[in-house]
Amino acid sequence: MYYEISLENLCFETIIGILPYERVNKQKIQIDSYFTYYTHSKNDFLDYCLLKNFLQDSFKQNFNLLEDALRYFLEEIPKKFPQITYFCIKITKLEIFNNCKVSMQIQYPKEQNGINNQSRSSTFHTT
Repeated sequence: MYYEISLENLCFETIIGILPYERVNKQKIQIDSYFTYYTHSKNDFLDYCLLKNFLQDSFKQNFNLLEDALRYFLEEIPKKFPQITYFCIKITKLEIFNNCKVSMQIQYPKEQNGINNQSRSSTFHTT
């Protein structure tokens, strides 16, 4: 059976960026994520607390670019959570500009029941 988990509005401060002040001053970011996973039984579930902690703890690496963080998730989530068949993660810098937010996102598609998840809508809507 396939299940879907969303982790939305995960906000915390971290070092991320390549500008000199970004390498010493923490910035507030927000992670919005969506995961599809497969399980054979009700006892074999995805612990969303572990998943949330993994996302947040990964930023202790002090990534340079948002792309670096997303690339890391693309490589590591399938290894650490093999039951996940699809995910989309969006990282938003909440305070980098006064008049807008900057976001980047990435998807990890695998075929699910013969359906390629790339066609699935992955746009996150935040207010």
